[in-house]
Amino acid sequence: MKNNILVTSPIDRSFFGIQIQDVRNMRPLGFGTMRVGTTWRQIEREKGKFTFGEIDQYVAFAQQQNLDVIMQLGQPPNWATGGISSSPYGNLFNSIPPYNIQDWRNYVTALGQRYKGKIRYYEVWNEPNLSGFYSGSLAKLVELTMEANKVLKAIDPQIQIISPTYTTENGVAGMGDFLRAGGKNWIDIVGIHLYGYPKPPEDMLTLANQYRQVVTQAGAGHLPVWNTESSWNSYYYKGVLYGSDENDYSIQMPDDLAISYIHRMFLCNWIAGMERAVFYGMDQPWSRIRLLDLKNLPNVAVTGQAYQRIVDWLTGASMHQYSFSSKGLHTISLLYADGRSGYVLWTDDDRTATIQLSPELALSQMQTADGKQVPATETVTITSMPLYLKKYDDHLTLPEIVPNSETQTELLYNGDFSMRMADNSFPLGWSTGNLSVSKYAGADAPTNQTTITLTPAAQYDQMVQRLRKPLAKGSLYKMSITYKLPSSPITGKWTMGLDVSAMGTPLIEKAFMPLPAQDAFQTREITFYYGYEDPDPSPDLRISIVNMAPTGQKQPLYITRISLTKISESGNIDPHTYNLIYSPVKPTSGSFSVHDQIHFTDANLIATEGMGWVCVSSGTYGTLSGVSGTLTNGSHILVVSRANSLRVGDYVKVGNDTNVYLVSYQQNGTRYELGSVARSSQQNQSVSYVPPVFIPLAKTAQAALPAPATQTAGRSPYVYQNTQSYPVDIMVAKGNVSLLEWSRNGTTWYDTGLTRGMVTLSAGDRIRITYSSAPQITVVPR
Repeated sequence: MKNNILVTSPIDRSFFGIQIQDVRNMRPLGFGTMRVGTTWRQIEREKGKFTFGEIDQYVAFAQQQNLDVIMQLGQPPNWATGGISSSPYGNLFNSIPPYNIQDWRNYVTALGQRYKGKIRYYEVWNEPNLSGFYSGSLAKLVELTMEANKVLKAIDPQIQIISPTYTTENGVAGMGDFLRAGGKNWIDIVGIHLYGYPKPPEDMLTLANQYRQVVTQAGAGHLPVWNTESSWNSYYYKGVLYGSDENDYSIQMPDDLAISYIHRMFLCNWIAGMERAVFYGMDQPWSRIRLLDLKNLPNVAVTGQAYQRIVDWLTGASMHQYSFSSKGLHTISLLYADGRSGYVLWTDDDRTATIQLSPELALSQMQTADGKQVPATETVTITSMPLYLKKYDDHLTLPEIVPNSETQTELLYNGDFSMRMADNSFPLGWSTGNLSVSKYAGADAPTNQTTITLTPAAQYDQMVQRLRKPLAKGSLYKMSITYKLPSSPITGKWTMGLDVSAMGTPLIEKAFMPLPAQDAFQTREITFYYGYEDPDPSPDLRISIVNMAPTGQKQPLYITRISLTKISESGNIDPHTYNLIYSPVKPTSGSFSVHDQIHFTDANLIATEGMGWVCVSSGTYGTLSGVSGTLTNGSHILVVSRANSLRVGDYVKVGNDTNVYLVSYQQNGTRYELGSVARSSQQNQSVSYVPPVFIPLAKTAQAALPAPATQTAGRSPYVYQNTQSYPVDIMVAKGNVSLLEWSRNGTTWYDTGLTRGMVTLSAGDRIRITYSSAPQITVVPR
């Protein structure tokens, strides 16, 4: 990015939040916001008798450390709900709202008066879309919010009311309902919980955007949005799912993944425009990430040290922009108060990217999220462990970081057995059933890799691994195996393929590979296209190596490596996002390509501009005053009159040439390679930027459906086609829908399994809605 750089306000320490389970475990780790989970049930066990001791300790710690406090309301004592309680989450919770609204007023009054000037933020109710936390009506929830607002602001007008905090994707619709029902009139802050486990932190961006949409559509887009709780109760590690078990708290996330996730959680919340983000929690057994060493208190774990590290790195920094490239590289560009610039870079869990740093960036301070210093070099490998980079020189412009080459998505985590073997249980992540598995000790085994021997006991014995990610329709995949299957004394019969469920039903015939006999280790592979007409992705997708030989033939198979890789989207002819960019400001600099999406994260900007823009014509912001250039017909070289007046990635025009050219490489100060050959000769003509053209990304438009009063039998089904050149989201609500179908060609229709909700349509796609009363559909450009 270049020219007029606009940035957010510097990030404050208060952005970083924490919840502490036990008041005795409070430790200062740099955070500036503390969420208190003490419930009404603990504070007023008997009517009119308040016990404030625990909260007093939290508040004293907060004042000592200069922290903001978020106080949760809700979870009434039994006496306030007719002597009963209802919650599967333990005796600290009660999902039933208070019967008498005056009891609620009295409780809130007691808190507000005691902590006036000490607690400024009150969260009305925790996760009301979960029946274990709230089982009352929507009208009652709005009433509780209204009464809390009136009581607390009468005590102290500076107090801020946080909405009931809806959680996960299942809470998105509920948040919209609450705001439209009048809740937006009684809150200062929209509170949400961005839980998406076992998905990685980047899933929070999608979830936050869904909440942003309903908040904006409900007329509350001007309000700040806080994430007051996030963590992981289940996760994937090296292809293995470590599931959620509410009664077994012994499983903890490995340190390398936990450190990566803590950093990426806060980075993604910042990207998504959350003004506060709270990690749950410092010592919470439910979370698989713990910042304290619970067996050796009061020791801070390495994960806690990593939390402190991100606060140190980011406090005072301003985010210029975040981008996620189709190559899987995440990049945040930063500006610091001392004038220096920097970056945070990381990849998806299953990717790496090698980048070439410009000479000025190579002379930088570089450190990974786990505290390791990275030596100054022009070539850096980026992994899922975020890399922080800060330039020593505060006078150089912010250069652009571009990966050297396209990365590939490894879907099969133990693709290299040398990385995944163990003496007592191997290969890790696989189910081997009745197969006998041992290490292969033959002299012909490939060097630097572990080779295994699979010996079957019967026909159909198999080695199986469930895949972490479903396949994406419209993409090409490569499945490969390096193995040896000798032809003597008996030729074995083995196959490899993708199947679903324990019955071994093939996903598609194209993803199936017989393994012919071969007396030496060789690699076999197939490339297949997973088309839109193929069966939908299954959550139980498996890769299987199966012995097909009749019972009695026990010829072993020797395997060195297995992999399944997404190699491209070349089979998908539909437009797809090249870069997804989250920006806290309206861009006035930078180059943009067709289908680039800019999502705004500032509440005021969203209220005026909508959710963001999609680029429909490539271009670069800025001006090039007094720059001329020479362009020879049939050449891809542009020679300019002023050194370093262009940058790689810019879109330019020369003289009266109507073509738009992408600057793809800089040979020296004045010579630039263009992304395509010149179509005309232009000698010493003015060189100018071509401004990008954007259209609104999410200003909703209503599609025309027949009015209910004029419906006839012939009006159903209703067909809507996306006639735009870019994807749109179709949200179907209300009405009485019996069938919602999708089609690419208009003749073959597929049941979506939905009767309401959201369906994404690429250009030309159709949906068909069968109904008895007309639904409402909303079209949101992506």
